[in-house]
Amino acid sequence: MDIVNAIAKVRFGSAKPQRIVLHKGDSGPAELLCLESGQKLQIKSGQWCYYVITSKATLTTNGTTIELPMGQFAATEKDEPHTLSNDSEERLICLAFGQTS
Repeated sequence: MDIVNAIAKVRFGSAKPQRIVLHKGDSGPAELLCLESGQKLQIKSGQWCYYVITSKATLTTNGTTIELPMGQFAATEKDEPHTLSNDSEERLICLAFGQTS
């Protein structure tokens, strides 16, 4: 069993978004994503699920852009390239689960 204090792991970087691995499972990682205003992550492979903890995220995939406010959950299709960005003025904290196999 893995027990991690995720809140204690939160960190931000002005140069790039922070991806903090909370757990590496057989099928994929659990990560904490911390993005400053204006930052974005481009994901090219795997299947990902996102849960927005603070602020709001913008998810763009297949030419469609949706806003995910705090408390919202979204999942991408397998190997669907997408971008997760922070277009708000606040810091974004998001929990991400990836499936790579």
